[in-house]
Amino acid sequence: MDINESLICPKCKGVYFEIKREATYLYTYKLETPLTKNWSDEDETLPFLFDNRELLSSNEYIECRNCGAIYPYDLYSNNKIHFTIVQKAIRSDIIKEPEFLG
Repeated sequence: MDINESLICPKCKGVYFEIKREATYLYTYKLETPLTKNWSDEDETLPFLFDNRELLSSNEYIECRNCGAIYPYDLYSNNKIHFTIVQKAIRSDIIKEPEFLG
């Protein structure tokens, strides 16, 4: 599907689409550091120390909202679409006006 022109679904002629991304990440949290050792002696819950997030796989596609047809799409191959969420993180989903980081 060529997004450099107006998008029209070849199957139903629909013009409303969603870009979707399915991703699998591996999160790593450090335990048994000197800091958590001291905390583990206390009665409070033990916090995890975030270490790393590794992308294991991802699948991006454009989906027609009218008929559900799916068209493969690579988010990073086109400079005409920019996703704020890919570039920045939202601090909280319950804040009415979230502060964007990054």
